Amino acid sequence: MNLFGFLLILTTAVVVIQASPFRFDNFKVYRVPIKVEEQLKALKGIRTGANSYEYFEEPQRTGQSVDILVPPHLEKDFDTIAETNRLHRELIVENFQELVDKERPNVAKDDQDDEEFGWDDYHSIDTINAWLYSLEALYDEVTVVKGGTTYEGRDILGVNINRKPGQNPGIFIESQIHANEWIASGSATWMINKLLTATPEETGIRNLADNINWYIFPLINADGYEYTRNFYRMWRKTRSPQGLICNGVDPNRNWDVFWEKGGIGSSANICDGTFAGPEAFSEIETRTLSEYILSLQSELNFYIGFHSAANMLLFPWGHTPNPSPYYFQFMEIAEAAVTALHARHGTVYTYGPVYSTIYPTTGISADWVHYALGIPGFTYEFRNMNTETGEYYGGLAPPDQIQPNAEEVLDSLVALVEKATELGYMTVTNPQNK
Repeated sequence: MNLFGFLLILTTAVVVIQASPFRFDNFKVYRVPIKVEEQLKALKGIRTGANSYEYFEEPQRTGQSVDILVPPHLEKDFDTIAETNRLHRELIVENFQELVDKERPNVAKDDQDDEEFGWDDYHSIDTINAWLYSLEALYDEVTVVKGGTTYEGRDILGVNINRKPGQNPGIFIESQIHANEWIASGSATWMINKLLTATPEETGIRNLADNINWYIFPLINADGYEYTRNFYRMWRKTRSPQGLICNGVDPNRNWDVFWEKGGIGSSANICDGTFAGPEAFSEIETRTLSEYILSLQSELNFYIGFHSAANMLLFPWGHTPNPSPYYFQFMEIAEAAVTALHARHGTVYTYGPVYSTIYPTTGISADWVHYALGIPGFTYEFRNMNTETGEYYGGLAPPDQIQPNAEEVLDSLVALVEKATELGYMTVTNPQNK
């Protein structure tokens, strides 16, 4: 075994066996624009992982800017990389641990002792699931549904909210398929609560609650999420063993749609954050969830994924610059949604196809749904800063950002449904998928 292999095993072991979460004291975050192919190649060549560099989004193309986490012991190494490749660097976070601490202001409080479920902290998967079951007991229109299973044996649970069975068009929401994107599940649960408690005066939201058959899954990647809570905050993937020393597959590169090992936007390296898996649907999470979605095919008109954090609303395709046949309609829907999202808090989103708006990629859930079911598959990349103060937090949104983020996204869903209805996507017998 060479020295690098030994150090990689040692680093992985430290992360796994530590009794408390890994700390990021004095880790810095730099924003780096990628101007030429040589710079892209250099950034792709940087090894990432525990106690090393981490990307918030992997470098995929020129014209993209990436945020990279740099530990103190690699500062000089990063200086050399930047100087050699003429990389411009903007320091955007001085001490990453401060963001981690702000995200868990109530971490000392026992999660299971909460008197009621709230949005002043991020909850464990057990607490979230218990809350879903409490809604089923409180509301006749709520049914807890199982969408799949995780590698570690957890249920992927969601709620079906349907006040007019057999009469409402269906929307499926998939949230936090990437383990480290906590604001996704926090916002999804807030929106579930708002749909159930909206008053008649809140006409837009009440219309969504009364006239849509909702399938909302707050937390797809439960294993990875618990790992981020208890061990390593930046973990992105599932937790399935890959080889001898690495774990996990990027579950949003693992869907059977134009999938290829190490294809564009993904990696063939089992230790990388965007490892696409040994084959399509290799992960029990994506395989069982896809089977559940197919079982709902006759009920679904629209599919939406919640991610963070890039201030974007995306739609197919990711694997090709060639537009979907429904490109112009999707643009209309996205424009209406983004305009409505901006109105409440002033948050600015961009929108368009995945390939040209964020980066080329393959094996993503929204593309698979569009391909397999023929319905629109949209992806929200939530905001990455406090719109009111301008404070950047990237994917580590403090809990006081759950409500404003969820409010503006729910506003956008009102407009999205209105425009999709106008364009004929929301009929119970939808011609697009029947």
